[in-house]
Parts: sequence; C-alpha cells; structure tokens
Amino acid sequence: MSDILDEIVIEDVVANCPQEFLQYHKCVRDNEENPGKCQDGRLTLSTCIREKVPSVKSIMNECKDPMKKYDQCVRDNMAKRTINENCLGFLQDLRKCAELQVENKNIKPSINGTALELIKD
Repeated sequence: MSDILDEIVIEDVVANCPQEFLQYHKCVRDNEENPGKCQDGRLTLSTCIREKVPSVKSIMNECKDPMKKYDQCVRDNMAKRTINENCLGFLQDLRKCAELQVENKNIKPSINGTALELIKD
C-alpha cells in the first residue's frame, strides 16, 4: 500500500497545486548545484499542499499524534544521525494512519494518472 499511498498523494498534489509543483521542480532541475535557490518555491508549494490537497489535509487532521511523534523523533535524532535506527517505527505508524485515511475516504488515483477522484459508493 505504501507505493499506492505515495502515488495517490503525489497525484493529489499535482491535481490541486499544479503550478506550484511544476515551478518548484523546474527550479530544482535548473539549480541542481544550488537547490537552496528554490527555497521560496518550496515554501509556496508546501503552503499550497497544506491548504488545498484533500488527502494531505485529511492525513494532517487525522494523524496528528503519529505525525508529532515522528517529527519529535527526527528532531531528537538529527544531530546524532540516528533517525533510521530510532524513528522507523514512528514512520511506519504514521504511514499506517495515512493509509487508513486514503482507504476510508476511498481516494484513488485516476486512470490517466493526472488527477484524483473521490469515489463515492
């Protein structure tokens, strides 16, 4: 399910923030040697994602607790470079919660891969 979850979220981002997504990725491509030049585009894309992407909004709303735990673990282990060793369980919990949001809302990628549809029974 993880690959499908990633695909759904990415397609949802592209469908709801197309200009921001394209501008940011074009900047990164054009500035491979200095991706820091794309900071403004990254922030613009992040804001759009938080405000306009249904799957992300649902995940952020319903998965606050696992998200906070994973975020805190990353912060606690960043300097020691032990994120992989100590935070994998928190990441798995977050992904499980996110997968449940996608499944419960029946969010599926469209057939053509360019937009998402909310499937209603």
